[in-house]
Amino acid sequence: MSAYETVGFDFSFFDKDDPNVLLIGNASVSGGALRLTNTDQLGKPVPHSVGRVVHITPIHLWNKNNGHLADFTSDFSFVVNPKGSALRGDGFAFFLTSANLNFLIPKNSSGGYLGLFKPETALDPSKNQIVAIEFDSFTNDWDPNSPNQSPHVGIDVDSIKSVATVPWPSELEPDNAVAHASLNYNSEDKRLSVFVGYPDNRNATVSAIVDLRNVLPEWISVGFSASTGDLVETHDILNWSFEAAL
Repeated sequence: MSAYETVGFDFSFFDKDDPNVLLIGNASVSGGALRLTNTDQLGKPVPHSVGRVVHITPIHLWNKNNGHLADFTSDFSFVVNPKGSALRGDGFAFFLTSANLNFLIPKNSSGGYLGLFKPETALDPSKNQIVAIEFDSFTNDWDPNSPNQSPHVGIDVDSIKSVATVPWPSELEPDNAVAHASLNYNSEDKRLSVFVGYPDNRNATVSAIVDLRNVLPEWISVGFSASTGDLVETHDILNWSFEAAL
């Protein structure tokens, strides 16, 4: 596909004063990383914290005049750290949503809703307009293998219940392990693919066929969201790149 429109950005570290990055809720910048949920003065994660980060550049996802759909890739490194807690929660997500939203965090969206959905409509695709890649640390009723705890990576389409999941080997890693995630969307076959890997070669990959023209508007924004509930962990994004071509 010929690239008539391209947009991209690349952060090797983050600055709290960067005008291109919108910090919402409890999100902050700490030590050059995006810290999506709160910590106390000792650096311990706190319960019922929700944060979002959005890049302010609107992205032209598809063209309604000719039906063309963008290809895009995104890469980021992250640390999800329970800080010694045996039980952890709740996780974070990379998301795509309408560029016309005000980006306010939905009410009561801590815990398993990952700051993405309000409880009343979380399972109703007709009430949402969002696609997310969730890195889910805590198994809720709607998650695979419930009630057994099974951290997983999932693809969410307008609902907190994923359309595809794969086990996420995070519980096998040390608390401060750095993971790398790569996302790819191929407009030809409409496949959204996700790979996450660790330095010790534990990895996971999952994909789903999603025609994003049927889910999202022409112009979108991208970002991260995370939450804790009664259980806690930190959710830090160390670097982030994104590129789209329409």
